[in-house]
Amino acid sequence: MNIFTFDGSEKGLLTCIFESYAKKTIPDRLYDDGVQCSLVDLITEIKTDEEKADRVYKCLLKAKTPYAFHDAKITLRSGEEDKYSVAFNYLKFVIDNKDIDVSKNYAYSCVLDFYDRIKKIFNEVHRFKGMLRFSETVNNFFYAQYSPDNDITELLMPHFKARYKNQAFIIHDVKRNVLGLYDGKVSKTVNGGDNKVTIYFSEEEKNFRELWKTYYK
Repeated sequence: MNIFTFDGSEKGLLTCIFESYAKKTIPDRLYDDGVQCSLVDLITEIKTDEEKADRVYKCLLKAKTPYAFHDAKITLRSGEEDKYSVAFNYLKFVIDNKDIDVSKNYAYSCVLDFYDRIKKIFNEVHRFKGMLRFSETVNNFFYAQYSPDNDITELLMPHFKARYKNQAFIIHDVKRNVLGLYDGKVSKTVNGGDNKVTIYFSEEEKNFRELWKTYYK
């Protein structure tokens, strides 16, 4: 199997597309650097190159298919292993057919797979808008933890900013240790890396949780 490995970044993906044209080869799969590949695989390590990435980006802007790269950034939030391959195949298809809009051409598997991932991501966003439960902390901000299939915390933030307005809150994706932070005015999304997040709940919240435990018993 012909495999490209790269750093998993957006510019890295665009560099992979450039190298595919330059090397006249199409990878069967793309993986980030952390994936272990088989010894029988033909592995090509692609180093992110901003100049090459920019050239591919400009080609996408000239293509008739609208929002191609914007949509690709959404698919990179997918929790599925083949997300890089799906984004790569679609963007290359857009460039190969730059004179037409391919975004609704679902007869091609690369288009169908691409928009299927986007649909799954936004379906999960919609579901968690109504499912997230916030708890009050000792510092008077709200905290909600969850484990979504996809990396959707940043996509959820605008909804809860509008809902809570002046109330500070944290949305914590414990699977990826990604946190959406809002202080009542400004929001940002950060990756906690290997840092452990410790939350201390208010006495009222503790009492509320004990009541629920008693109810379930």
